[in-house]
Amino acid sequence: MAERTSNPEDKFLNPTSNNQIQTHPAFQSGTYVVQIPKDQIYRVPPPENARIVERLRIPGKNGKRKKCCSPCCCCSIIVAIVILIGLAIGISFLILRPKNPKFSIQNVLVKQKKSPTYNITLNINNPNPKAGIIYKQGGSTSLSFRQREIARGKYPKFYQDRDSSSLIGVVLDGSKFVLPKEIEKSMKSKMIVSLSLNMNLPISLKNGIFGTKNVELLVACDLKVDTLAKGARIISQTCQTD
Repeated sequence: MAERTSNPEDKFLNPTSNNQIQTHPAFQSGTYVVQIPKDQIYRVPPPENARIVERLRIPGKNGKRKKCCSPCCCCSIIVAIVILIGLAIGISFLILRPKNPKFSIQNVLVKQKKSPTYNITLNINNPNPKAGIIYKQGGSTSLSFRQREIARGKYPKFYQDRDSSSLIGVVLDGSKFVLPKEIEKSMKSKMIVSLSLNMNLPISLKNGIFGTKNVELLVACDLKVDTLAKGARIISQTCQTD
């Protein structure tokens, strides 16, 4: 009996063939298994987090802040600022406890008899142990004889340190005023005359970040000199500050 030649197709048709192809369990349609190394697995945040971040980044209409533009709101802001400024000034006064500086006249010198110029040297004492005094620009001085103004000048701008004394020179010009006969005689010979020096000084006190507002300091000095010639000597004087 002739041997039957093997047909290659029999290997696929005969299930008992030694060369049977191994098959894997079939998966359902549309289902896949993907294997990824552990070091490449990342956590994906839930979609709720993305929505929260989006709302914070672009706030909706309900999240917009309302601007305060009403007159009542503006008035409230102004009142609050005024109160804060008042509190700051009050605290400054409590900390500094300001005292008025003390003035005295050291010397009086008259130059140019026809159109006299009065050079007056002042000794100024700052009694405040915690604050310096700022003498602002715009201070004025006036010299009078028997309530008649005979000269006028400016007060210098400077800073005086706390708890200290300073010598300041003031120059008063009398060229625009009528020279009284008594003043003219006292320039030539020894003749006692009484004079009044009045000063209006804008000042403020300061210590570090604390300071007071500008105030007008009024200084009135009454003095007697034995002569207005060379070598004049002050006989008496009184100075008051308000």
